Amino acid sequence: MKIVVQKFGGTSVQDAEAMRRVIEIVRKRGITRRTRPLVVLSACAGVTNALIRIGELSLKADINEALTAVDQMEARHARIARELLEAEEKIEPVQKRLHLLWEELRMLVRGINLLRELTLRSKDQVQSMGERASSLIFQMALASELVDDGVSVHLYDAREFFLTTQEFTAARPITNEIVRRMKRIQSALLKGAVGVTQGFIGSTAAGEVTTIGRGGSDFSAAMMGVALGAQEIQIWTDVAGIMTCDPRLAPGAQTIERISFREASELAFFGAKVLHPETIWPAVENGIPVLVLSSNDPEKAGTIIVGSTNEARPLTGIAVKRSAALVRLSSIGSEPDATAMRMVWEMLAESGAIPLAVSVSVDAASYAFGDRTAIPMLRTAMEGIARLEAVQDRALITLVGPGLHTQAGIAARIFRVLGRTNCEMISYGGSESAISLVVEDGVSNRIVKRLHAEFFER
Repeated sequence: MKIVVQKFGGTSVQDAEAMRRVIEIVRKRGITRRTRPLVVLSACAGVTNALIRIGELSLKADINEALTAVDQMEARHARIARELLEAEEKIEPVQKRLHLLWEELRMLVRGINLLRELTLRSKDQVQSMGERASSLIFQMALASELVDDGVSVHLYDAREFFLTTQEFTAARPITNEIVRRMKRIQSALLKGAVGVTQGFIGSTAAGEVTTIGRGGSDFSAAMMGVALGAQEIQIWTDVAGIMTCDPRLAPGAQTIERISFREASELAFFGAKVLHPETIWPAVENGIPVLVLSSNDPEKAGTIIVGSTNEARPLTGIAVKRSAALVRLSSIGSEPDATAMRMVWEMLAESGAIPLAVSVSVDAASYAFGDRTAIPMLRTAMEGIARLEAVQDRALITLVGPGLHTQAGIAARIFRVLGRTNCEMISYGGSESAISLVVEDGVSNRIVKRLHAEFFER
C-alpha cells in the first residue's frame, strides 16, 4: 500500500456541494487498490478572514458584534453539515461537536474582550477554528460514504502531531518530531485506513495552538507528505494547474503539464497567481512530485511540479506584476559613484524592500518594486548623494523559461511585439531563466496578450 496526500483549499470545501465533489475526488484519486490518502483541509472559503475579523471585533467595548459573527459562523457550518449528511442520526453528533467548538471560540472572544488585548497567541487560537470545523464535518461525511466499502476514516488533530516553534502566527515546523509523531498515522494508512486532518495549524511542545501563516496549508501538506513518505502530493484548488499566463489577459493560455520547481518559483515571484513554491519545497527536495489540480474540473490533468525537467522549450510562461513602481538613481557628479549604489543595497537589505528587477549601467541604476513603499525611504537615503526619479503605475512583465539563455532570436521577437511601445527598463542576466520588462500599466494587458500569442499560440 502507498500513501498519497490530498490537500484541498478553501473554495474546494466552501459548501456542501463542494465537499461532495471532494468526496468523489478522494474516492477516485485517493482510494485505490494500491493507495490510501491523508486528506488535508483548509477552512471553508472566507472563514479565516471572518475569524480574523472576529478577533478584531473582540477588542471593542461592545462584545455583541463579535458574538453575532460567531453565531453566523456556527449557522453556516451547521447548514453545511445538514445538507451534507442529511440523516438526522448522523447530523446530531456532528452538530454537538461543532457547538463545543463555537463555545470555545465564544470563550476566547470574551477573554480577549475582558483583557482588551489580542495577542499573537490568541490570534492563533481564534484562527485555528476554521480548519478544525471543516475537517470535522468532512470526516463524518466521508466516513458515512465509505462505511459500506469497509474503509475506516480517522480524524487526526494536527495539534497532536504537527509540532512547531513558538513564533505564533508564523510558526515553523519541527520536522524530526513531526516524522516521529506521524508514525502512528502512517501505520494506519498503510493498513488501509483513510485519514483526514487540518492544514495551517499545529502546536508547540507545551501544547499551545500555532499557525504557520497564510497559505500554510500547502506547506502543511508538503511536510506531512515528507513525514509519511508519500508517493505524491495533490494540491486541489479552483484552477486546473499552472497556466502559461493569466487567462483573463491571454484567452489562449494553456495549462503547463510539467514544470520545474525553479520555473514555478520564478513565475510566482514575478506575479503569477499560482501556489507559492516555497510552501511545497520540502516535497520537491525529497523527490515527491506535487500535482496542482482543480476540484471544479477533476478530470483535467493539471500540472506536475518536479525538482527539474528535461524540457527543451524556450519559454514556460508569462507573469505580470501590476501597480509596480520604477526608481532610477544616477550619479550627481560626472563620475560614477559606487558609494550611492552600496548605500541603496544596504538600505534595501535593512528594510526588506527587495526589488523585483534591476538594471545597472556605469553611472545609473533602475529598480522595479512591487509597490511604492520603498520610494520615500530611498528618497531620504539618497538626498545629496544621487539623483532619484520615481514613476508609479507601471507593470513588470516577466517571461520565464529554461531556454531563454540558449535560444537565439528571443530578444528580437520580444522587441517586435513591443513595436512602438515604450519599454522603460529591461532586466536580464541575474537569472538565466527570466527576462523582465517595465511598461506603463495602461498598455500592459495589450503587450501581455501579444507576447503570449507570439510565443505560445503560433
